[in-house]
Amino acid sequence: MAADLSEFARKPRHVQKHPTGWEPGVAWNGQEGVITTLSSGEPDPAMWQVLIEDWGLDPLRTEVVDGSLQIRAWDTTRDGETIRMKYYRASIKARTSTIDRADVEALCKLVEKRKPKPVETHDGGRAFVVALSDWQLGKGEGGGTEATVERILGAFDRAVARAKELRKVGRGTDTVVLASLGDIVEGCSGWYAMQEWQTDLNQREQDRLARRLLLTVIDAFVDAQFMVVAPCVPGNHGENRKDGKAFTDFSDNRDVSCFETVAEIMAANPSRYENVTVPLGAINPDDLTATLKVGGIPLALAHGHQFRTGGSTQAKVEGWWKGQALGRTGVADAEILLAGHGHHFMMSESTGRTVIQAPAMDGGSKWWTSTTGQSSPAGMLTLNVGVNAGLRGWGDLQIL
Repeated sequence: MAADLSEFARKPRHVQKHPTGWEPGVAWNGQEGVITTLSSGEPDPAMWQVLIEDWGLDPLRTEVVDGSLQIRAWDTTRDGETIRMKYYRASIKARTSTIDRADVEALCKLVEKRKPKPVETHDGGRAFVVALSDWQLGKGEGGGTEATVERILGAFDRAVARAKELRKVGRGTDTVVLASLGDIVEGCSGWYAMQEWQTDLNQREQDRLARRLLLTVIDAFVDAQFMVVAPCVPGNHGENRKDGKAFTDFSDNRDVSCFETVAEIMAANPSRYENVTVPLGAINPDDLTATLKVGGIPLALAHGHQFRTGGSTQAKVEGWWKGQALGRTGVADAEILLAGHGHHFMMSESTGRTVIQAPAMDGGSKWWTSTTGQSSPAGMLTLNVGVNAGLRGWGDLQIL
């Protein structure tokens, strides 16, 4: 016997009939229109807002015209029962914006008629910064110290030429900042695997060569008639270490002693070096950084080995700087932070301040590349810094 499935049979679909001319919908020409709806309740502003949005218009830009509401009742039959339906119709219009709209025609005419304004080219409030970062003299990789010295000397020549070029075109200055970011020397052991077998200079030789190179670049800018400021910060390779750890104090650092010794050498010849300053007092004793005003802009220097927490290099730098700001240390109020240690160029403005990481001048690391696959080209970072160096307090950045 066949089962009775009549109760599951599809029932005829009820088709709603609407009075002619009162079909639910919207008519809109971009500025005004009419909206019609069927509702069992009384209309209110919230209902109109929902309807306007449902029909694809923006309720923030479209509104119902006051006094335009029309109502029509309509009797319809459903399943043998008479039902009274109510239809509502209202005029709608574009809202009058509370925000003054820009006059695009006037703006276009302004663009067409505007004549270029002369750019100020005076050299006040600006200094040419050369980042001396991560030379690691004595490192035997990438052609060894001989290749490193050739790169450094070539970069010195280009830096002097760049400073002269900027001065010639009106974006130059009379002041050069030779900002040492640390790791000027390599050390001989304890920093990474195989270091003892790869260094090609001992520590005394590294220090001697570092002093000679620093004096060379100072002499080059002095001969080119520039004033020179040579600040420095300590790096990790310059630390005085025992059993793999620094064991004296933070100021006991070969990067700093190089600048200290050169300052003493220049003091013996004041007539030649009267316009050279080595501001060792700018080193902040609390956070291994130096902070000084360059062209009116507070510039902070840090090597970068103190940037420890965070995923990417950028996150580590910015996280460290935020902590220093909270701790009110010497770099708290700086507008630009210049760092080394990471051996590759990196720049960020995501915090509202500028973070710049300078590339290294050493010959690279086979161990690092074999471990990570990463490498970066050597280079010496240069840029103008100051209130007149650019809209961001810096400009003319170039890696030499």
